[in-house]
Amino acid sequence: MDAKFHGVDVSKDKLDIACNGTVIEIENTKKAIKSFAEKMPAEAFVALEATNTYHLRMADICHSYGMHVYVINPRLTRRYREANGLRGHNDRMDALTLARYIEREHEGLREYVPLSADQRRLRTLVRRRFKLVGMRTQAAESLGSVKELGREFKALLAQMDALIAKLELLIDKQLEGNTGRTRIATIKGVGPVVSAVLVADLDAYEFASADAFVAYYGLDPMPNDSGRRRGERRLSKQGQDLGRTMLYNAAMSAVTSKVWKPLYERCQERGLEKVQALIVVARKIARCAWSIHKHNTIFSPERAYRHLT
Repeated sequence: MDAKFHGVDVSKDKLDIACNGTVIEIENTKKAIKSFAEKMPAEAFVALEATNTYHLRMADICHSYGMHVYVINPRLTRRYREANGLRGHNDRMDALTLARYIEREHEGLREYVPLSADQRRLRTLVRRRFKLVGMRTQAAESLGSVKELGREFKALLAQMDALIAKLELLIDKQLEGNTGRTRIATIKGVGPVVSAVLVADLDAYEFASADAFVAYYGLDPMPNDSGRRRGERRLSKQGQDLGRTMLYNAAMSAVTSKVWKPLYERCQERGLEKVQALIVVARKIARCAWSIHKHNTIFSPERAYRHLT
């Protein structure tokens, strides 16, 4: 294995770094990472799994030293480990798997690009809102039927609703004056939260095509064919789960409108299930958002219907 390729298993307090079959452990601190980075070869390749925000310090420092940094979806490395017959699972093995993966697959991967402070704050706010909404849903499902907790339950929901509203105000403030969000919000079914998620990603990264933007959210269909058999298509789901969920929610709202309902119904007439038809609409919304951002336009139903999927 080439000594230029490094795999890093990340946790809150430590980093396991694999290179050339050897694994060492360092603290996940700025001082320790800088000390290690200074000894790494020029033009090194570094692969880290996305682990909450714990991987960002290592990714940012290595990028600042001119290294090729890749943040990998944990689902991909797990499948890679299984495909290569690597048994078991621990920090050391994960680091070795990442080093092996980046050496063999780096040419087809997107390099990590650090976000600006404003971009990182926006992404943090939208993801915190997403998690809080999920917590509210879980609380409602778990406690709503316990009559003895009725008063406390209502107070809890009120507090959570207030926090969600506060986060939405912070998102609005962070995006104040962002014309891209305003233009994306002209898409029927795309509300303030969805437009914030979409513009956060479109402003942060360069997407060469609408297909690339769709794939970024894991909404791209994977082929499952063999010989003459054409298997059922499934979503890759190899992308940002937040954006994928937001686009699906937007599609559920959009298909009640006269703009998107015909496409939704046409998909079902072609034999698609309701969920599949909603995914087609979600994918179409993502394509429209990319086009609007790319060409500085607003939503046009006529242009949106040039292609059905």
